[in-house]
Amino acid sequence: MRYIMKWAGLLSLLLLALNPVLAQESASIRVIGSGIVNSLIEALAERAEQESLEIRTIGSASGIDKFCNGDIDLATAIRPMSGAERAICGANDVAYSELLIGHRIVAFIAHPDAPLECLAESQAQAILKPSASGQATDWSFNGDEENDLPLSLILPPDGHIEFTIVDGLVPGDGLRRDAQTYEEAGDALAIVGETEGALALVGWQESLAHMDSIALLEYGSGELGECSLPSAENVEQEQYSAALSLYVYVNRARMASNQRVFDLLQFVTDEANQALIRLSDVTPPSEAMYALNDSVLKDQAASGEAVDFQVPDILTGSVRIVGAASAIDVLDRVASALTQDNDGFEVNLDFAGRVNGLAALCAGEADIALLDADLTDSEIDECLAGEVATTSANLGSQAAVLIGNAADEHARCLTTDQVNSVWRAESAGIVTNWSGVDPAFPDLGMTLFGLTLLDQSTDILLQTAGDVIPPIRRDTEQDFNPLYRAAAVGNVPGALTYMNWPDYQRVLANDQANVHLVAIDAGAGCVTPSPTAIADGSYALSRPATLLIRQESLAGISTQSYLWRLFDADNWLNVEREGFVGLPALALPGVRLELQRWFAEAEAVYPAVDESAADGDMPQDETTDADSG
Repeated sequence: MRYIMKWAGLLSLLLLALNPVLAQESASIRVIGSGIVNSLIEALAERAEQESLEIRTIGSASGIDKFCNGDIDLATAIRPMSGAERAICGANDVAYSELLIGHRIVAFIAHPDAPLECLAESQAQAILKPSASGQATDWSFNGDEENDLPLSLILPPDGHIEFTIVDGLVPGDGLRRDAQTYEEAGDALAIVGETEGALALVGWQESLAHMDSIALLEYGSGELGECSLPSAENVEQEQYSAALSLYVYVNRARMASNQRVFDLLQFVTDEANQALIRLSDVTPPSEAMYALNDSVLKDQAASGEAVDFQVPDILTGSVRIVGAASAIDVLDRVASALTQDNDGFEVNLDFAGRVNGLAALCAGEADIALLDADLTDSEIDECLAGEVATTSANLGSQAAVLIGNAADEHARCLTTDQVNSVWRAESAGIVTNWSGVDPAFPDLGMTLFGLTLLDQSTDILLQTAGDVIPPIRRDTEQDFNPLYRAAAVGNVPGALTYMNWPDYQRVLANDQANVHLVAIDAGAGCVTPSPTAIADGSYALSRPATLLIRQESLAGISTQSYLWRLFDADNWLNVEREGFVGLPALALPGVRLELQRWFAEAEAVYPAVDESAADGDMPQDETTDADSG
């Protein structure tokens, strides 16, 4: 028998040597990276009866580094890849796909009689930071200085994932040391339900929303902004920050040659297996993310070793962008990044307004038009008449938010007419008292802290005043520092200022006291600005930005390269700094997957064009130098 087994083993080795595919099929699946994600992968692999895993836990950064430098099947991480890490993978010809497979989410729970429904991030920091030990001992932190209800904090011990997540949101090393700790979430639930004034943080489970014994708190910017309940959708929309998202990166070439890798990932990303993910105390991704994961795997199955679009090392040709100027800084920054290293590439930014821009695009004279409002039926007909097919891509929306003094109850909600009465140029020296805005308002002096006419927030603030945006009044105190303006408003009754959404987030992070966010009534009731209200347009002082792209241009490397760089994760930080909300960074992989589909479809319909030879035919904008931005 020993000799039979020996020859059987030699025969197996011979077959593997002669058949590399068979060798790959029998090879282990090499997984490296985050211990948090690895534990989920291991549990799911066991359920899938996949026993060929070789798992190493060395952390997200080290795991991605080895993945981009070696023969690793899967890298796991609790964050998306950075631009530098993607560059390493690219330099080593490692083509990969990104899958988001779940979230670890913290829920804040309290006794049912808790005196608040939303725990603001600033409040959480105030009561959980290490220096709060022995100091923040009652519920007066919620703004009610006379509330002496004792605060009983119940926290997980150091080392638990929930502790780690919240530690990342709170200044200082660790959390306060005088809180009661628990080992099992069930213990925390029992204590909170029985203890008046109790507050705990635990791992999120959907069952928490249906328990009468505890109150599930919203978390966010509290009184000064939008609060959100824990959910996969809110995490992915970047509206709930007390969470970690779990990523898997797969080496496409190795998945194409090892069916076991594909089978494992198909099991992990199958929406039917959500219950198995929950068994590991992980919240499954949203329905939209499941659909994206499915698309990524299907594309891989169909295309084998297909790789992401790559901007050429030497880029030539040109792109002409027309339309509104609402995103000029964002678009010009991308143009500069592409042109500074490519002397033969040109981006012509010709922002002569929406109407002229659409006319140029529909006449086939431009590649991309930037729109700051939805297309009308007549505008759609104009392009159809010119037989110009188009595709649209959303950049998000910008907004101007108003901040008033907390004591000014009359300014909790203003109509768009009242906003225009306060800020338009004709009001200078005339509307200086709140009773001049509305007789129902108090006889209170008005102090305004504004910005210049050239600021994007000014455009948005006055966009409801008419078709042509009027100039801003000049008799205001002007300062470009939003923290200064917010502090000034907090110190002066009757004061008012405005800023974009990211600057308002800076105000929140600065824990500015004595101010409030102003709701706007455009005729359908008061709407407080929030990422959701800005993105869906229900907040009146918001403005969308949409790229209308000529489909024929999508077949050319110039337009392809420009769009790819625009929707790059690293560049998206610049987009968000310019005040755009509504398209979170977590959605970018889906956008880029869609871009690649558009490119392929356009290339199949339109013949290849020598773009470098056509440069001279493109209209030039002598007043705009794309290299200057």
